[in-house]
This record gives sequence, C-alpha cells and structure tokens, in this order.
Amino acid sequence: MDHQVSVVLKNGERYDFALGADELAAFDPASARHWIAEAFLEAGLETPNPMGKMLLIDQILLLAVNFKPADYNPLTPQARRFLCAALQAMGRPSLTIDMAAYKL
Repeated sequence: MDHQVSVVLKNGERYDFALGADELAAFDPASARHWIAEAFLEAGLETPNPMGKMLLIDQILLLAVNFKPADYNPLTPQARRFLCAALQAMGRPSLTIDMAAYKL
C-alpha cells in the first residue's frame, strides 16, 4: 500500500508525493523521530517555543521550511527521506505539511 505526503509551500503551491512501503521501511516510528531530531540539530534550527519545549510537530514544520522550494520539485533524495521520516514519526497513512498555515 502506498502512502501520501502533501506539502504546501508558504506561497500556497501544493505538491503530493506517493511514498512506497519499501521507502517507508527504512524507518520505524522511533527511528523516524530520532532521524528528525538529528536532522533538526544538524540544520541548526531552534525551538519556537519560549519555554524551550520542542514538539515533534514543530520539528517537522521547521525542517520542512528549512528545505528550499526547489527541493520539493523535483523531490530531492534528502527531502524524500525527510517526508518518509515525518510520515512514520506521525504514524499516519497520509500527512499534509502545510507551511502556509504552519500546521500538520
């Protein structure tokens, strides 16, 4: 069964990506969350929460914004890996990452 991740850029442009089971098999939910946390640190991103608490949703949204719009069209291997990790970390069959509305 294929899964889907949709990305809505800040300018409202939308991209839909089908992700196969073989791609998603690279992550279980725990390793996906770990990969996202590591990618977040490597990117030098900071928590938007003034209390310093970092939520998985914030990490995913900030990482998504950190990619260039050109990384989504065509989808680069690193952006594809990120989308697979995000989908597995959230434990959903489909996911919309809406950067315009800053929500999942």
